[in-house]
Amino acid sequence: MWNSSRVLVLALTSFLGLSAVAAGPQDAQTLQLESASPLRLHFTIKRASMFINGASQFDVFANPVLSGGNNVAFNGQVAFVDGTTVQKYVLADGVTYSVVQSDSANVASTVSCLPAAVISPLQELVGAINAATFVTNVVVDGQQVSCDAGSAYQIVFGGETFALCAAKQASGAGFKIYGSDLDIEAFYLSEAVSIAAPPLDAAVASTCEKVATTTTLTAVGKALLTGATVEATTPVASANATRVLTQNAEEATAAVAASSCACKGTVRPCIFIKGLGATDDSGLSDVDKTGYFGDIKNHAPCCSSVKFAMINTVDYPWTSATQQQKVCDMAIAMSPTSSASTKTIDNTIVVAHSMGNLLLAGAIANGRCKLSSSSTWVGMSGPMKGSMASDYLQNACSGNSNGLVSAVANLIGRCPANAAIVSLAYEGATYASGLDSQYVAAQNIYRSYVSAAMCSNAHDGLLSTDQVVFNLAATVINHKSKENDGLVEYQSCAGGFPTSKFGATYTSPFYVTKLNHADTRFLHGDALFNDAQKPVKWFECLL
Repeated sequence: MWNSSRVLVLALTSFLGLSAVAAGPQDAQTLQLESASPLRLHFTIKRASMFINGASQFDVFANPVLSGGNNVAFNGQVAFVDGTTVQKYVLADGVTYSVVQSDSANVASTVSCLPAAVISPLQELVGAINAATFVTNVVVDGQQVSCDAGSAYQIVFGGETFALCAAKQASGAGFKIYGSDLDIEAFYLSEAVSIAAPPLDAAVASTCEKVATTTTLTAVGKALLTGATVEATTPVASANATRVLTQNAEEATAAVAASSCACKGTVRPCIFIKGLGATDDSGLSDVDKTGYFGDIKNHAPCCSSVKFAMINTVDYPWTSATQQQKVCDMAIAMSPTSSASTKTIDNTIVVAHSMGNLLLAGAIANGRCKLSSSSTWVGMSGPMKGSMASDYLQNACSGNSNGLVSAVANLIGRCPANAAIVSLAYEGATYASGLDSQYVAAQNIYRSYVSAAMCSNAHDGLLSTDQVVFNLAATVINHKSKENDGLVEYQSCAGGFPTSKFGATYTSPFYVTKLNHADTRFLHGDALFNDAQKPVKWFECLL
């Protein structure tokens, strides 16, 4: 399994490959792009939620493809080892390939080409370097980084700030990029690495999507990417701009945030409540038996203890008085200051995903328990208006459609529709009879008590084995809006909170992402570069 960071690595190959020109001659007037060097890009990942097959470091190789003038593109290659299997990704002539090789002589290699969207960050990355801003200081996690005068730059990519030091490093690297979650060192190679499109069946190869990756460098980009001094006529480092930067220390500094967060508030016990699909009804557990929430337990600095609510979310509707009471009882049991007699959940962090939010909201709406001001409710992908996935299944089971797509059925259930999915029929739609008033009550509670929420307005998701299924679900389910995570629409998840309350960065308490429904339960970690795809870091830095 691999996440989007690996594909983005290929895109970054092109960006950093352009920067490699700095290894050539230093005369700005005579240096030509034809002198661009092949690269070895050494990545160091700072966060465990972004590790690839458990590895925190890896190398990407890139060869320049020159097409005259200021035009340049790059072919790239990266490989990851997972036990006896090698997963290789190759970017060749605008097509991205996946190659899976096994140590076993009896297992043939598997080759496929990936969708054009896989390398979509490429153009944004190149645009970022072309728009690089000259700075006088680089600060990473509050510490000043030594960078030769005139060699420091700031770039913004994926909503985040990176610092680039265009000076030779002690490690021998020609330059270094500093980020909150990763650092990259570029080493210049004397010879090109063998990078070519892998053998592929002609019929399959004809369907591969090719993207134009050649970029024409701007004056600023060419100056940075060749290591030349920026001309005074360019907007980045003109005399006036430099003077302003020098006078304003804040503007003149590329500040990169820390890779991890400590708890800013009060450390409290945490309870995690699952969504649709769980059959275990055994109560509180110290262990997430099915791995529903990934490894979030290791990214919860504000949790003095962590327990998981094992509650059946298949055979009972979210409106079930019995299941709502169980949620209350488990939440009350988390803290010694909570009270069963007053039905008060005190000094507790409640984290709910999907239908778990409706269970809690319904319980509070029906007076079965309440949250004190010392408790915090964190909601994720809650279907507060229901989900059209329920309508899709019920329609298919009634024979009013062309049938049920098997892969989607694995997400939401098969015929006959179970009690839980039936109870998630979309508010105001065909199958929501008797549910509308309960939805309204739950939404009112949600808006009154939720302190932070994570929703999604795109089902792109982190690349994983789940991604294809959720993209398929987004296509076959007749959602009210294209803004959905595959199963739950953004407006349903928002629960009546205004769009203005949400931000597309992990530092926003109300976080609008580009994740699918599985990603929002922390199952696939974080993306390396996309600020709208960092659910684990969002939770870690939230409270």
